[in-house]
Amino acid sequence: MRQIKLALDAMGGDNAPLSPVKSCEFIKEKGLKIYLVGDQEKIKKILKKKNEIFEVVDCPNFVEMDEKVSSSLLKRNTSMKLVLQMQKEKKVDISLSAGNTAAFVSLAISELGMIEGIERPSIAVLFPNITGGVTIFIDAGANVNPKPYHLLQSGILGFFYAKIVFDIKNPKVALLNVGEEETKGDDLRKHTYKILKENSTINFIGNIEGHEIFTGKADVIITDGFTGNIVLKSSEGITRSFRTILIKELMKDFLGKIGTFLIRKNLREFAKKADYAEYGGGVLLGVNGNVIISHGRSSSRAIYNAIKLGEKIVMSNFYEKIKELKWESQ
Repeated sequence: MRQIKLALDAMGGDNAPLSPVKSCEFIKEKGLKIYLVGDQEKIKKILKKKNEIFEVVDCPNFVEMDEKVSSSLLKRNTSMKLVLQMQKEKKVDISLSAGNTAAFVSLAISELGMIEGIERPSIAVLFPNITGGVTIFIDAGANVNPKPYHLLQSGILGFFYAKIVFDIKNPKVALLNVGEEETKGDDLRKHTYKILKENSTINFIGNIEGHEIFTGKADVIITDGFTGNIVLKSSEGITRSFRTILIKELMKDFLGKIGTFLIRKNLREFAKKADYAEYGGGVLLGVNGNVIISHGRSSSRAIYNAIKLGEKIVMSNFYEKIKELKWESQ
């Protein structure tokens, strides 16, 4: 059995190093090897006992969550940079961080480079849908000012991500827009629609509106990183707000309080299923390696799910198969 190796930025995230380090407690699989990269003293204070599954790589310097991307940041030796260098040097199969997203994307491009022919990276996240499955949503914030051709490449990457990793035979790809008609939207959307429709590689089903994102109508939904990040943050806020409003209403009277007590487990499960962060974080598509970006507020369970997603991606040989495709720059 192949051993899959993953470098985890133990200093990345709102709850670092606690959440990244604690995620290792969920790992039981002998086929996984985790390198915890970060401040050795802080990590060892959290680790309860030694385990052959994980190993600490000392790197006390790290990227702050609110730090701006700069040339000096890209040059500094940080835990985030080291996890990417370990992949570049073939020491690990996957790099993972819940730290500063802009910094991690920039460092990934700087350290690993792009797959030949792919011009811009995109972040693919998993949204739960009402069918009980997941919808792949691209781009969640990597490329905020794309050209139509970049969205076409995102669509192709998403199509094969769904097909290879999630075993969907002919994934349905849709373009997020303000209406279903081909003539709807701005110039970016109109031009993108045209080249997606003309591309024979993917199963393009047309435009999809915001209220259909979670219906399962499409397996892959593509948009620009600016719009995508707003959708991501909005869905996150709506889920939390809905749960808070519901509990407040239930707690207004005695019967509601009893009902809240009886369904407390169901409420917890709802919160987990509705939270995209629990589905394994985002995959940075287009870079020359397997890079996973977890949400900054990820719990240890969410980071564990990201590790499992990384394992699934490596086992499917997704990255190798994507490199074999003919990518033509425009």
